[in-house]
Amino acid sequence: MMILPGIEIITEILQRLSISIILLILLIALTKWQQIGLEKMFIWSFTRGLVQILIMALILVVIFAITEIFLLVIVLLFMCFFAAYTVKQRFPYPKVFPIESIAITFGSLSIISMAVILEIIPLKGEYIIPMGGMVIANVMVMTGIVLERLISDVKKSQGNIEAALSLGDSPWNSIKSITKESYRAAMIPTTNRVAVLGIVTIPGLMSGMIIGGANPLIAAAYQIVIFLMILTSGFIGSIILVFFFIKELFTKEEQLNLSLLQMS
Repeated sequence: MMILPGIEIITEILQRLSISIILLILLIALTKWQQIGLEKMFIWSFTRGLVQILIMALILVVIFAITEIFLLVIVLLFMCFFAAYTVKQRFPYPKVFPIESIAITFGSLSIISMAVILEIIPLKGEYIIPMGGMVIANVMVMTGIVLERLISDVKKSQGNIEAALSLGDSPWNSIKSITKESYRAAMIPTTNRVAVLGIVTIPGLMSGMIIGGANPLIAAAYQIVIFLMILTSGFIGSIILVFFFIKELFTKEEQLNLSLLQMS
């Protein structure tokens, strides 16, 4: 059972946050020295992230004790919708929010549900929420990469796509090679991380479990599982995203939607 932190834990938290602030000051000093102009963004991002993660930590004290499926699903859905909203802020195209919501939610929850049904992950908040959060966050990143790459490559290949359409090709076939490259671009970073596991890096989940006292072999098994969940759910989410977004990329007359391309 989780309990509220005592004075010793609060003191340790404050000490570690003080160190992080020193690092933030150093980062800002370096950016000012190099005249990058990202100081306000760093301060805002750090402050927002700090407040959000501290609030989440307090909420997790309660959430980790949840075993009711209904409540766990509500928490995961909230995380999915917030992830979709975050992508929408970066890509303000029409219907991006509902499309991302469907892609992230279905891609994430389908794989999380499978992992629970197969008893890979225990049906407990302390497992479902952290692992679910990792999956949802990575699906958000992967679908965002797919969306960015898709739009970018369509704009670069606009002439070729319009030529293919004029010859009677379907919208899907006219950008088939582009969608394949978008999938590859989204999956390669995570695949590379898997390739260097245990040699170049010890990932966050495994490190956290080891620090928490778990057997390193069990931690390693969970880390492999989470990477496979991330790749599979991210690929599913990306396919769903492309399926729905292609309908926005092309008009009913099966021509490129130039007004959408001009928005970026």
